[in-house]
Amino acid sequence: MLPTAEAIAHFESYNNDVDDFRVLNREVYILSWKGYGKSLFSNNFVEKKLKVAATTRNWETVNKLSDLSRR
Repeated sequence: MLPTAEAIAHFESYNNDVDDFRVLNREVYILSWKGYGKSLFSNNFVEKKLKVAATTRNWETVNKLSDLSRR
């Protein structure tokens, strides 16, 4: 399920100096400059604000999944 344009606009109002983020179709990319533990954008936060089910993966896990998919 894709988030609505209204939900994305509201989500983007949470822009801050700790995180950079982009919503692209079904994905939300978050760069936490001070670490995920200090980020506002927890999985729960993303689900509530965008009103969608979400799962979170760190960059290391994304790379491992990518490597596995090439085998």
